Amino acid sequence: MNWTKRSAAAAVTAAAVSLITACGASSGDAQSGAAEPVAENKPIVDKANWPKATPERGLAKGLSLPLEDYMQSYEDTVTLDTATRRLQEKCMADYGFDIQLPVAGGTPPPNDNDANMERRYGLTDRDAAAQYGYGLSDALTHQIRQRMPDLTEEQVGVLTGHGKPNKTGGGDVPVAKPAPDTYKGKAIHRGGCVGWSDDRIGQSTIDFQLVSELNGQSLTQSMETPAVKQATSAWSQCMKTKGYDVATPYEAANIVPHAEGGASKEEITVAVAEIDCKEETGLVAIWFKEDSAIQNKQLAEHRNELTGARDRHGKALAAANKSLQG
Repeated sequence: MNWTKRSAAAAVTAAAVSLITACGASSGDAQSGAAEPVAENKPIVDKANWPKATPERGLAKGLSLPLEDYMQSYEDTVTLDTATRRLQEKCMADYGFDIQLPVAGGTPPPNDNDANMERRYGLTDRDAAAQYGYGLSDALTHQIRQRMPDLTEEQVGVLTGHGKPNKTGGGDVPVAKPAPDTYKGKAIHRGGCVGWSDDRIGQSTIDFQLVSELNGQSLTQSMETPAVKQATSAWSQCMKTKGYDVATPYEAANIVPHAEGGASKEEITVAVAEIDCKEETGLVAIWFKEDSAIQNKQLAEHRNELTGARDRHGKALAAANKSLQG
């Protein structure tokens, strides 16, 4: 996926937390299609490939926005997913089913949280751009994809509280019928083992909608500040001197289409040029300053709601860690 090519509107409304599927696996950790074989010398989870909490290279090095203190990190996401999946497996065992769900943390994203600091203002890492252009590193594009176990209708019912989704009436949206109330005389939990595990950890209390919305608003509002407009204009003029007529960094990614097989020399040339122009004009530092100022105002207006959401997340995380230790 080319993360810079997302429009500004799409980028700022991206969910802060990966959606959990009905079977309890995060969207990046399990695939219904063919899975890449697991090499004996290649672990499913390699923390070295996990995104850093704060960028360690490039023009965004060391930058962290105020709202990031209220977001869920990738490490926290993995902890919560791991705890709920283990509880789901335990719950299924209570019904006589021995299943193994995909391991969390095997397919990390390119950014640690919803702020996406590495590419929030477009490309910022010159070394990476010189190798991959607008694409992602080999570690992120060649990840092990795990299969969800092939579950029977009864197992799906116990796990999720509903049957396997089926298309009915010629519609395009799969419809899942509710599972029976019991399995072999044992009551099925509301929402199945997935719902039970979420209740045990407190997943349902976690809500990052507000911080995600504010994060998006600060980015779009910062783009309209005089300082950022002036710096973006200077950046655009710099790009013209390099032969590229482009107004914003978000548009630069469209100059040369990214090839799935790897970045072309032309793409790499554009990617490096836009970073050099950012360094020359100070665009990233200026944009970050304006973005941060807006977020500090947002914090002053919404601190109680944000603190409450962070506290609920902290309680769920503590419950997850306690469950994993037990």
